[in-house]
Amino acid sequence: MAFAQGSGQDFSYGDGGNKSSGGGWMSADAGGNDDNKTRGGYKNQTLRPVTIKQLVEVSPPPANGPIFIDGCEIKNITFVGVVRSVLQQSINVIYSVEDGTGKIDVRVWAGGNDQGGDMGDDGQGGSNQMVDPNITVGKYVCVYGELRFFNGKRNVSSHKVRLVTDHNEIAYRGMEAIYVHLNATRGPPPALRQRAGAPAVSGMGGSSLYSSGGAMGGYGAMVSNDQGMSAIHASVLDVIKTSPPHPNGLEIAVIKQRLAGRYQSNQVSEAVEWLISEGHLYNTIDETHVLSTSMND
Repeated sequence: MAFAQGSGQDFSYGDGGNKSSGGGWMSADAGGNDDNKTRGGYKNQTLRPVTIKQLVEVSPPPANGPIFIDGCEIKNITFVGVVRSVLQQSINVIYSVEDGTGKIDVRVWAGGNDQGGDMGDDGQGGSNQMVDPNITVGKYVCVYGELRFFNGKRNVSSHKVRLVTDHNEIAYRGMEAIYVHLNATRGPPPALRQRAGAPAVSGMGGSSLYSSGGAMGGYGAMVSNDQGMSAIHASVLDVIKTSPPHPNGLEIAVIKQRLAGRYQSNQVSEAVEWLISEGHLYNTIDETHVLSTSMND
């Protein structure tokens, strides 16, 4: 996935300097100086991918004050989660949504017609929308809305809640939130810094800072890259690349035997799954045989 996010900036969904067209995550300053815009104005009409853990940990702002995540002012947020409960009321529906990092209530204000993108800042009110009867307990949804505080409690006042029809979106949205969080708190990924001529920032033992979790909760372990590949990932690749080549690949059971003195069987299985998901390995004749995607490197 490609993003163009900077640290500590407001982000608008636009294409280069033209903020009215889609195309990528771009700095709100890219098309001009918006310093004179007020909260609720154009500058702060941003869409920030988040995890629920981030929303739960946000400090309540002063009256009518802005909300900040990672030092960046946010207004509109989006995330994916599974519906754990549904409470139908006369004027709204409250979904309890969980994403693996936390749980939060999402209010859908049912007005009987779909008025779409009303993003007014009117207390607990939200944009009226059609309530989808297909959204039930156990279904995954994508939420768009604003974080609100009322009587000491927090909830998301939604602009739109839609069903997730492609489950690849669940992983993608989690990775998207991680990318934006890390970019805001630690700067661009090492590869982009090196491409720009800046030195890469590494953690202990030279591993990338992008391989750690922190504020992202359960999503944190999903982030990695070649610089941040762990020792077990490198060991699995080494076993495969140093084994006699075979068109059917190497059995995962053989990898476990070779690494038995260093890693447990379940650790090797998890490492193989991660390497497959990251494109370093692929299955051949069945799910128990793997080959490296860079056998000729």
